[in-house]
Formats: sequence, C-alpha cells, structure tokens
Amino acid sequence: MIKLFHVTKQYGRDTRALDDVSLRLDKGEFAFITGHSGAGKSTLMRLLFAAEKPTEGQVLVAGHNIGRLDARSIPILRRNIGVVFQDFKLLNQRTVFENVALRLQVLGRSGHEIKDRVRTVLRQVGLDHKSNSLPLRMSGGEQQRVAIARALVNEPMVLLADEPTGNLDRGLSEEIMALLNTVNARGTTVLVATHDLGLTERFGHRLITLEQGRIKEDRG
Repeated sequence: MIKLFHVTKQYGRDTRALDDVSLRLDKGEFAFITGHSGAGKSTLMRLLFAAEKPTEGQVLVAGHNIGRLDARSIPILRRNIGVVFQDFKLLNQRTVFENVALRLQVLGRSGHEIKDRVRTVLRQVGLDHKSNSLPLRMSGGEQQRVAIARALVNEPMVLLADEPTGNLDRGLSEEIMALLNTVNARGTTVLVATHDLGLTERFGHRLITLEQGRIKEDRG
C-alpha cells in the first residue's frame, strides 16, 4: 500500500530532511512514526500525499508513483488518501456538516449521496448531533473528530495523521486513538506521526523511529 525505496528529500544544498529511507506498509496495517522535531516526520507525510516530491528514490502510494505524478493526477491519488492535521484546518464559518461534505462536493457526488455519507461518517465519530454546529463552538477533541470525519468521508484506502493528538490532553488523545483503531479495523491503512512515545507504548502498534532523516528503528 505504501512503499519507499531509498528516498531522499533535500532542501537547498545542505539540508536533507530525509536521507535514504526505505519503508513498506501493507494494506490494513497501522504504524506510528516518531522522532524528535526536525527528524523528518512531517516531510515523510507530505511526500505520501504528494505535497512534495522526492529528490531521489521512489515513493509509491496505492499504486501511484509520487515522483511521476503530474498536476492532473494528484487529485486522483488524493481520492484514496485521507489526511488529518494537528491544527485541524477546518473552515470556521461552515458547519460541521458543510466541512465534512466539502470533499464530496469537490468530487462531484450527488446531493443525496453526500447527505447519506456525511451522516454515516459523523455517526461513526460520535458527532451526528453536532452536524449544524460551527467548529469554534466545539472542544478541541470534537474539532479533531470533525477533521477525521472529513478525512474518512470518501472512504480512503490510506489515512495519514500528522500529530493528531498534539493539542489534546491524555484523555482526548486516547479517544482519538481509539477512533483511529476503529478505522483501521475496517481495513484502512493508518500511519500516525507523533512525538508522544507514551501514546505509542499504550497502543502497541508498529513503531518506526526517525532520527536526522534516517530510520533509526522499526519494530512491532
């Protein structure tokens, strides 16, 4: 599902965010990727949803070679990928329903299909009663669940979560992780970037550690 072959990502002459990284995640796998700030976690995530292209090596996601995608092909790839950000990136002037529905509207889905699918995914994340609420009137944990619902609404094969619990306390962090576990149990490949080693220990999935752009450890 996700394959990296000797991937290097360089910025300018001297900065290597990733350095000769090889990695494979199979369909339906759940893995954490961790490391100190600047280790390369966010760069790796950006490569996977084609916000960046590798300087060297190959990145394959759901059968797509990221380095060879042109601008017209990137939206096709992203139909198969859901992305959850630490800062949520919700539209604060739109309701929960509208935030989640937007992705399906961009894909040209029918109004009936959008309504059914958004209701289903909001029920899955426990927010069906908040569909008419505005994000700024919700707690951080609720906003993160909206962001997850938005990432899941088109039923992606891969879910990428970049520090999804970074702004949350331990209780809310565990709620979000339990939700991601449920998503994974339905067959979605999940990759979570986090600096929270306590979180990775409590949930016990495969753990990939980056250090200065290289894989230091891969266990589990």
